[in-house]
Amino acid sequence: MVKYVYSARYGVDFQGHVFPAEKYRLIYNSLKKLGSLDNSRVCEPRMPTKEDLLLALTPEYLEDLLGLRWASSTVRSEMALTAEIVEFSRLTVGGTILACVEAMRCGIGFHIGGGFHHAFPDHAEGFCYMNDIAVAVRKMQNEEIAKKLAVIDCDLHQGNGTAYIFLDDPDVFTFSIHQEDLYPIKQRSDLDVGLDYFAGDQEYLEKIRFHVPRIMDSHNPDLMVYVAGADPYEGDKLGTLQLSKEGLKERDTIVIQSARERDIPVAVVLAGGYAANTMDTVEIHVNTCLVCEKIEHSGKTN
Repeated sequence: MVKYVYSARYGVDFQGHVFPAEKYRLIYNSLKKLGSLDNSRVCEPRMPTKEDLLLALTPEYLEDLLGLRWASSTVRSEMALTAEIVEFSRLTVGGTILACVEAMRCGIGFHIGGGFHHAFPDHAEGFCYMNDIAVAVRKMQNEEIAKKLAVIDCDLHQGNGTAYIFLDDPDVFTFSIHQEDLYPIKQRSDLDVGLDYFAGDQEYLEKIRFHVPRIMDSHNPDLMVYVAGADPYEGDKLGTLQLSKEGLKERDTIVIQSARERDIPVAVVLAGGYAANTMDTVEIHVNTCLVCEKIEHSGKTN
């Protein structure tokens, strides 16, 4: 079963920023119209405690954030620092924690949000104040819900914050496939696949087909966290990869099926997407949801 995590409180004012926060509401509404959502399968996230956040944030950085201090730790977010945005960031952490819990219970936990993989323990980066993936993974480990995890990051940009946080943790396998000659300065994941300008469906999907099933077999995680970025799309404004919508749908199918056919639960987070037409980004994310539904209904898992 697919359980969804969403809050209307995700609709924050990003003050003209390139990040399309309205996509969350648009994805939710699209899924409602398609009949994919019912109240029994939608969960409202809770605000995480400070103790939760400190699993992947330093006390000093957390105080800067909660105090809305424009400091060296916060300035690299490239975003406004407001109480509303910090509350959004914090609630997003709660959403990814809940998606992981629901994945362990039901098979797939789909967070209509999350994926802020550039945040480090002691500073913000790249539109990301809090690394929801890292906090959620640490909470799963600390509460012994899952010991071994794999983070499969298919955003346009390398998940540098996540890679840094789990560099010395053998129980967390980090994989990132991304445009190489692009932000950020790279950290070392357990496996990085950097693609050249204008790489398209064929090259990208060959890499995904080769690596992801092998990671599932070799690491055998208790839980996969899938960072399903929409920004490898050929119409994205921030990169030059050339994946079609159909190619991205096939990417989703390979990644999610690789886990579910091995009975590995999957928590999905959305990460980036900056198409010139926001509805293209929304369609790509909705397609990821529909892939999850199709796989869970196929009878080929469990």
